[in-house]
Amino acid sequence: MMDKELTLLDRIEEIRQKAAENPKSYPADYTARLISAVVAEYMGYGSRKDWTDELKKHPESSYASRLAENRFHI
Repeated sequence: MMDKELTLLDRIEEIRQKAAENPKSYPADYTARLISAVVAEYMGYGSRKDWTDELKKHPESSYASRLAENRFHI
């Protein structure tokens, strides 16, 4: 059985392969969000809101800076 890290990398690679096979169904933003969700789940976050709320607490994060500067893309 694969370890957790290798399973994570395998899931990410599968997303990359699907994006290469069908790029119209996998625009860059959607693909990045899919990969973020896989990594966040691996790290124990239950939802996107959970980890973005954590980023908001850290002014040194790019996420918090973009929000503060009103340069955030939803």
